[in-house]
Amino acid sequence: MSIINSKRLVLKKISTKDVNQLIKNLNNWNIVKWLVNVPYPYTINDANFWIDKSNNEELCLNIYKNNILVGGISIDKRDRNVNELGYWIGEEYWGNGYALEACQSLISYFFLNSIEKTIYCGHMKGNEKSKKIILKLGFKKINTGKKYSVSRKEEVKDIIYELEKS
Repeated sequence: MSIINSKRLVLKKISTKDVNQLIKNLNNWNIVKWLVNVPYPYTINDANFWIDKSNNEELCLNIYKNNILVGGISIDKRDRNVNELGYWIGEEYWGNGYALEACQSLISYFFLNSIEKTIYCGHMKGNEKSKKIILKLGFKKINTGKKYSVSRKEEVKDIIYELEKS
């Protein structure tokens, strides 16, 4: 089981005691409107699905600050069967650099512990906060496309980036 420590955060599997906090965080339209794979409203069944996914995939983790669940993060195989970085931070924790710090830690762990040499990441058109983080991480824009957003129940424009192991 992967536990990744950064300067201020711990990335680890979600604990069942944190399910209510997970549901509370992801029942926020300001968060889920930018996430393609997270339904809205977010239910206990959705939380149980995430727990199962987290238990079955090494790098599907949650972000903790002082033992409090503040977000989620993963590098997993998605739509195009490539390694894709995804993350979210609870709205009350925005503006503290947690997304950038968590992503840097997970990316470093991934490249140190994998033979893979490329990670992809994307954001919906209009999500300038995520774009800023992705560019700070060193990702380069490679394409635009469309994805179906479960929360929005519609196809959305997606900007796609890649990061090569250096």
